[in-house]
Amino acid sequence: DGRLTEILSTTSGAAGFWFISFAWGWVVSLPHTIAAGVPAAGRPRFGGPFDVLGLGLFAAGLLTETAADYTKWCFKADPANRGRFCDAGVWAASQHPNWFGNLALWSGIFLLNVPTLAADLPAGAGWLRRGVRLLGGAASPLFLLSLFYGQATDAIANQAELARRRYASDPRYAAYEQRTPLVVPTIASLGRLFGR
Repeated sequence: DGRLTEILSTTSGAAGFWFISFAWGWVVSLPHTIAAGVPAAGRPRFGGPFDVLGLGLFAAGLLTETAADYTKWCFKADPANRGRFCDAGVWAASQHPNWFGNLALWSGIFLLNVPTLAADLPAGAGWLRRGVRLLGGAASPLFLLSLFYGQATDAIANQAELARRRYASDPRYAAYEQRTPLVVPTIASLGRLFGR
């Protein structure tokens, strides 16, 4: 991406990029990092409803993100698609299915850690301590949700505007942008994906 090359060409740009990358990694790792600070003795046993739901969401997110990346790679590799936008596969359900997959993956990690974050450990940990741990862990998926919607709506960067300019001559793009959710798929967009 030319924008990244330009940012990394200066010392301040590179420092800013790496600082933001560090902060991003730190925030998204909070559910597991905070849970790791809870004493191991007495932690809830693995296999409860949050564990099952968390693993399922993690797997669905990983599969979605992988499918999005692979579909786009195949789409771009086909010379017939040169200059076209990708609306194949999971890209029919979301304008940014890779971001949705990433959000689902980290939400799954949060859910996996909820029982430990909410545990009454150390003994007598009050509701405030447990609440702070849960809110700290929830910062991960909330941060990603804010980041992805901020990028998709141009509140953070001009990605949507760049796409509009790039595909301005394609009337299908305006229709795609109008009917396809930005990040989180809807029942209607999933229906289109599965041909209903």
